[in-house]
Amino acid sequence: MSKIPTHHPLALPPKPADSTLSRWLYESIRDAILAGKLPRGARLPSTRSLADSHGISRRIAVDVYEQLRQEGYLSGQVGSGTMVSPKIPDDYQPASVKASVQTERQSFLPASYSRPAMPFRPIEPAISEFPMETWARCSAKVMRQANVAMLAGGDLAGLPALREAIAAYLGASRGVSCSPDQILIVSGAQQALDLIARIVMKPDDSVWMEDPAYLGALDAFRNAKAKIIPVHVDEEGLSLADGIRRCPKPRAVYLTPAHQFGLGVTLSLPRRLELLRWAEKSGAVLIEDDYDSEFRFSGRPIPAMRGLQGAEDIFHVGTFNKAIFPSLRLGYLLVPQGWMDTFVSLRFQSDRHPPTLSQATLAQFIEEGHFARHLRRMRAIYGERREALQRDAERYLRGALELPEIAAGLYTPAYLCNGMDPEEIVQRGVASKLELWTLARSAIERTDLRGFALGFAAFTPQEIRKGTLALAKLLEAKAA
Repeated sequence: MSKIPTHHPLALPPKPADSTLSRWLYESIRDAILAGKLPRGARLPSTRSLADSHGISRRIAVDVYEQLRQEGYLSGQVGSGTMVSPKIPDDYQPASVKASVQTERQSFLPASYSRPAMPFRPIEPAISEFPMETWARCSAKVMRQANVAMLAGGDLAGLPALREAIAAYLGASRGVSCSPDQILIVSGAQQALDLIARIVMKPDDSVWMEDPAYLGALDAFRNAKAKIIPVHVDEEGLSLADGIRRCPKPRAVYLTPAHQFGLGVTLSLPRRLELLRWAEKSGAVLIEDDYDSEFRFSGRPIPAMRGLQGAEDIFHVGTFNKAIFPSLRLGYLLVPQGWMDTFVSLRFQSDRHPPTLSQATLAQFIEEGHFARHLRRMRAIYGERREALQRDAERYLRGALELPEIAAGLYTPAYLCNGMDPEEIVQRGVASKLELWTLARSAIERTDLRGFALGFAAFTPQEIRKGTLALAKLLEAKAA
């Protein structure tokens, strides 16, 4: 029997200008398999070797390999190597279907949203704690009052009752004074960012992005052909000095000031004021993503930047998909004066209007006080779960992982301090039913982020203890 080579040669074509690195790598490997350039049983380079040889992030290589494994094109386990599967999905398709499929461009879909969530997925709220009976009563009330007009269509900017409820909520909870006419209902933060990127940016316009960054925002601005300028984040948030040094006059600045996506820090008040003064002089558009500001564990939530004096031109993005449940698919965009007609027009061109009945139920849920009560209850639950993770980490992970004190959010950064490779721990964690996200997966340019974003919100103290013990075993073992 012939011996399989350690690494099969893997020549990749040039990346098209309109393709992401993930899509390019995915399609290149899959096309090579379908064309027979990578024969069945051929052993592929390690993710580290592949990333180094092609100048890409190892996170991208790991995600692409995992996607191809799940689709049946690759097989193998960490430590034993990754190989082309003996049988691939296309082998089971009729010839006519196989020919048409091979001519299509396949989009790369991350495998990050499988259900149920496993410890320690960082983006997951505690769905099981949502008051479904209360929501059902609100929905039933809406249906009893529904009329033909509600069933026929909807307001292009969103249901007036929901926009009024959101304006009142923003004033009371986020310190933002606005009118319902300034609010556009969207399917979530991602649609809001997509609309902003397509309307505000022109191809090759520069946008400052926090480094590390929210990957969804990166996708939105890259899809708009914007030039990404990674800006360093420290303990006070985004560094204005670093941004000016890298690109003095960007078209826009994207921020997560209440709870920085990745490191969890809050943008300090001096930095906020400094950014506002600089943006007014430079003409840069500020975009505030307020994605999980409600979940602060002590005191009231930090007021939004949009609520500061002189911040009326900030685009303020919010979502209910984390605060209520992910499948709701409702959020909002506070649009500065003079922009609303353009946003409504583009929104209409992409998906007409948001779903009226879901909006009406949410408006009822907010107006009757259920949303405020739910948030108060979830802050208490998340605070207990955060404390459980910190307590267990101190007991079982000391010397391997360091967890900083965090004041808000659904997850905490955890910094690896035992010299092990975070990506290998991620891959080995799958067998232990752990879902670990490295801090590096959110990095644009930084190479100093060694650790994980450990989610605690979706998991009971018992699940957190079990996950922590499993993680402790992985961190004690020597890398393969």
